[in-house]
Amino acid sequence: MTVRACGIYARISSDDGTALGVSRQIEDCTKEAERRGWPLSEVFTDNDVSATKAKRRPEYERLLSAIESGAIDALVVYDVDRLTRTPAELERFIDLADRHHVALASIGGEVDLATPQGRLTARIKGSVARHEVEQMSRRLKRKFQANAKDGKPHGVTPFGYRKERLIDDQGRDAGYREVIDPAQADAIRELYRMLIAGESLRSLAKYLNDAGFQTGRGNPFAGNVVGNMLRKPRYAGHRTHAGQIIGKGDWEPIVTQDVYDQAIAVLSSPGRMHTRGLEPKHLLSGIALCGRCGAAMRPNIPKAHPDRRSRGPAYVCPACTKLTRQMEPVHALVNEFMVAYLTKFDLRSSAGESSDALRTAIDSRDAILARMDNLADSFAAGEITARQMARINEQLQAQLANAERDIRRHQPNRILDGLTGPGAAEAWEATPLERKRAIIRSLLKITILPSGPGIKFAPDQVRIEPIS
Repeated sequence: MTVRACGIYARISSDDGTALGVSRQIEDCTKEAERRGWPLSEVFTDNDVSATKAKRRPEYERLLSAIESGAIDALVVYDVDRLTRTPAELERFIDLADRHHVALASIGGEVDLATPQGRLTARIKGSVARHEVEQMSRRLKRKFQANAKDGKPHGVTPFGYRKERLIDDQGRDAGYREVIDPAQADAIRELYRMLIAGESLRSLAKYLNDAGFQTGRGNPFAGNVVGNMLRKPRYAGHRTHAGQIIGKGDWEPIVTQDVYDQAIAVLSSPGRMHTRGLEPKHLLSGIALCGRCGAAMRPNIPKAHPDRRSRGPAYVCPACTKLTRQMEPVHALVNEFMVAYLTKFDLRSSAGESSDALRTAIDSRDAILARMDNLADSFAAGEITARQMARINEQLQAQLANAERDIRRHQPNRILDGLTGPGAAEAWEATPLERKRAIIRSLLKITILPSGPGIKFAPDQVRIEPIS
């Protein structure tokens, strides 16, 4: 067969960042093409891309198009398993190569897909490669299960920790452990404190970004990323597998179980606002209600005009458009109410209302977690089978979910921490705007009432009702 244009396909599943693996394949394949006298036309390279997953292989798809169009009529690969490791995909390639009379060569020897013997050889190589993949998958799954049972970490090291290599008595690499990164761990504790105190996820992300922290990929933090991060049970020292807590981890927790429970209660609150878009700049925008139609009022900032006096920022009703009220006196009235409310608020009596029920729920949760730890120990000692462990763990997971729901239900609202008592005025003044808004939204219903034209502002034009 006379070859007009030869292509080279190189692929490696996992690259260390140097691309040396595919470079070596291309070098060897080029020598093979020259040895056969095949004119090299194009090189197709998929670096750091698996051939066994559903992930798209752009260069492989471009290779197929080149064969379809007749741009190449020969192909050199390092081995057939570089081309594909799934029998179904190999059959499709064989059919394509057969229809377009493509000569295929590998460094390990020629594989002529135009002959029955060549197809048989390629299929055997593909089946062997598939078997190796399945065996590797089985071994990895077993390793992950064993690591989970032993409480060892798995996956990407989370923010707040760093990897520390372990060396055995013989000086050999014994894997790694996760240890606390002091600066990041302090930031994590501050995030939990801010969250429990009522600050928004957006403000938490801003705190991290302003402090110079970045995600594992080097990107700025976003609110939803921080929220998902703080939901991780591993910060309280729990090991999870397949999304379920299965016991204690062998790393040091960053926060206590009590802090973690409070944070999850905040994140799981049905009334929690999920803010998007621009950061709010006004105390009551979207919170104060129109006394005419009940719609949430929005800010209106008039543009300065050189020939007339500006009336200043105001709240307006975007629905009926019949109610406008200047911001400054409304803010002064609401702030005065909040300071008086916080000064006389008894945080201890409020928290004590559900303390017995909360303690019962916590004790129940802790007992279930202890049983999970004992279950893992029994499995490690060979006292129970994997099937027995899975069955018992399924029942314990259901009990754990119920106990965690009870904890969230009875968890005291910590949104007012640090704001009550004699120093309420100074504390409220220093509170960030988003936290003020969260507190007002959770405690008060504020309605701006209509008044006649030309009537000056009076306190009775704003109705402030505590939410029971």
